[in-house]
Amino acid sequence: MILYFSATGNNKYCAEYIAAKCGDKVVSMNDMIKNDVRVLDCAGEERLGIVAPTYDFDLAYVVKDFLTRLEIQNVNEKIYIYGVFTCGSNSGYTEYTFNEILNRKGIKLNASFVIEMPDNYVLMFKQKSPEAKNKMLAQADEKLKKFSKLIAAKQDLQKKLKRPSKIISWATKKFFIPSQKKVKGFSVNENCIGCGLCEKVCPMNIIKIQNHSQSGQKITARAASHVFTVARSRPSIAAALLRTDDI
Repeated sequence: MILYFSATGNNKYCAEYIAAKCGDKVVSMNDMIKNDVRVLDCAGEERLGIVAPTYDFDLAYVVKDFLTRLEIQNVNEKIYIYGVFTCGSNSGYTEYTFNEILNRKGIKLNASFVIEMPDNYVLMFKQKSPEAKNKMLAQADEKLKKFSKLIAAKQDLQKKLKRPSKIISWATKKFFIPSQKKVKGFSVNENCIGCGLCEKVCPMNIIKIQNHSQSGQKITARAASHVFTVARSRPSIAAALLRTDDI
């Protein structure tokens, strides 16, 4: 079984690629979070993989919170436990954080892998050219091919994981994570057709459409996670990012 969290598609692609090579099923963490699922039964599973993104040099806080609360049942030493983490250039302490979460649950991590993919945090980073993105994706495919073989063979690949520095941990908690929970910089324009898709796909259940009619509409979000599921799912360019035109 592979659990994945994906906003713009990078991690969904990785999870489905690995699943196809290993004969495993994929389960969306987005759906589990949205529906407040807090128990995972691993009975009969050969492998349990977590595929997730790096945010601010660490495991995406949405995933971190979810996995911390998740009760993983029927795990034993025969089940191969691994993580696959995507990042734009540097995964930081993602692997360490994931291992710490497992340790607190009494679960041993067998292997972890990092794959660089085009950075999609358009609020901060300028997007690469199509040529550069295609090159990066081709390299990612090569890594996925290699990693899938290791995962299928259940290779135990223990490695020393980098412990987070106190300064970076402090900066992340003080500045980066709070900044991801704000809606400043987002707006809704006249292209909104009131279809409700943004509300439906938002894994955080924070978007609400109110009083939509032909004469106008109101879309509110009580917080933001800055995962661009909504932006990638909308049928029209209605949810706009004020700082960029790259999305």
